Amino acid sequence: MLSYKPDASIREFIAKYIPVVYKKIDSGAKWTMYPPDFKEPAFITVINSYIFYTHPYFKEKFKSGQLAITQKIYDDQQLNGSITDIKLWFEFDNDKDAKYAYKKLIDTFSSFNVLKKITSNKGVEKAEFTDKNSDNYYSNVQIVLVKDYLIGKKYIMPTKKGLKTFTEPGYKILFEIGNDLY
Repeated sequence: MLSYKPDASIREFIAKYIPVVYKKIDSGAKWTMYPPDFKEPAFITVINSYIFYTHPYFKEKFKSGQLAITQKIYDDQQLNGSITDIKLWFEFDNDKDAKYAYKKLIDTFSSFNVLKKITSNKGVEKAEFTDKNSDNYYSNVQIVLVKDYLIGKKYIMPTKKGLKTFTEPGYKILFEIGNDLY
């Protein structure tokens, strides 16, 4: 998406909701240093999400996915908005599919010549990848695998005292820009 050549499946979404992606950055632009008491112009923060059930490059079995882009939109139309966060995640019904997909993603990212750190803590699996030779915004990524009861399946079963709700967890793989690796 950030290469100015987004996949055809999300072009319309980007053009409508995140047009700043298609604006070319002026390479001759200069940075401005503002005084400490500078007030940023008025803006609103907006999160636009694109929900999908297939992905053109991720062929593993998942229930659904979502691309969520957070951006600042300034009241002054002359000012360009800016993307402040990008998240991409995939949701899974079971542990087996989620762990298999997570391993495939780690194998793919590990094939690049980048710094890598893989950790596990209290059921949260995290893989961090950093290209120390790149200054691009997205050269630091992390992939996190978590158990998520909010996306799991719920069952209601009768008992002698009424009904009891049982919840099976779902699983989520979350991609985030940025990490603590470098």
